[in-house]
Amino acid sequence: MRQQIVLGWLFMLIGAVLIYYSAQLVNILGRIARAEKNLGWTRNAIVLFGFAIIVLGVLYMFGVLNMWSPLKSESVGAF
Repeated sequence: MRQQIVLGWLFMLIGAVLIYYSAQLVNILGRIARAEKNLGWTRNAIVLFGFAIIVLGVLYMFGVLNMWSPLKSESVGAF
């Protein structure tokens, strides 16, 4: 339980850092052609990726992702 909370906050922090420093990351990594074509800007792709990491961190922290894990026996059949 404590591990879920700590890892959830860690993922949320990483996602927030990606969103906050997205402009600097574009300067460091350069432009991504596929992101420029489909999303308009590379920064949009980095922000969406950061937001997805935040959502996954929240889902993991509240135990939603543990229900889908086939490796844990206590998650089988538990709703």
